[in-house]
Amino acid sequence: MSEYQGKRYQDAVLKAQQDLNKPQAELTITVVDPGRRGLFGLGARPVKIEAVVKKVVEPATPTLSSSPEAVAPVQQEDPAEQTPQLIEEPVATEQPEGNPEGAPDGQLSPAEIAARHEQNLHRMSAAATKLADYLEQAYRALGVDVSATVQSSGAKDVTIELNAPTPGRVIGYHGRRINAFEVLSVAFLNYQGVKDAQVTLDSEGYRAKRAQTITRIGERAVTDVIASGQAVFLDPMPARERKLLHKQLEDNPNVKTYSQGREPFRSVVIAPK
Repeated sequence: MSEYQGKRYQDAVLKAQQDLNKPQAELTITVVDPGRRGLFGLGARPVKIEAVVKKVVEPATPTLSSSPEAVAPVQQEDPAEQTPQLIEEPVATEQPEGNPEGAPDGQLSPAEIAARHEQNLHRMSAAATKLADYLEQAYRALGVDVSATVQSSGAKDVTIELNAPTPGRVIGYHGRRINAFEVLSVAFLNYQGVKDAQVTLDSEGYRAKRAQTITRIGERAVTDVIASGQAVFLDPMPARERKLLHKQLEDNPNVKTYSQGREPFRSVVIAPK
């Protein structure tokens, strides 16, 4: 059978199945005339076949389980015979102290905030006492007899007075020694569990005198900037003194201030606007 005849044979089988409306029928196919293609369409003859149904294969249908429990109908209760279900009232539970009734989720209650603040105060008080002893030993190692007294302490700040027969040796040149001990004190408190603490070391009113000196330095720098039209770079200062200068000159209409450099050599720049 040629390729043409084979294709025509398959087409005839499909047509026979469709005519019988039994796509899954098993057929007996008899070729009556294989047909021919012809030459350029001349003498063409279609394939002739006869199809006889041998067997019809029906699709499988799902069967019900033979278990009585599976086929037993579900009995529905009569609405009139149904008994109402009692709804239990919610039992009031005691609210935890950290999140009382009325406090939004994720926020602490005023009582918890007060308790934590008290813990921070106690932690700072204990750490400040240890810091005072440490400063006395450190100055003594430098040959300076110092008596350290805690003047005030909060949750994150502490002020310690350093008394000595020679205050100049406690303060150092332009306050470099006492400023260095402040940086060391912050590291000491951090080791004691007090993070980001503000430490103020004072001796014989040095901090108040230094504030007056910073004010005069700022006034002279502003005069130089206005006269020359150029920026003035001041000597390195601790953060407390830089903030004092920024606060002093923030409302001046002629100059602006900013800080540059890295600690402990960070300084203030006063420039024309």
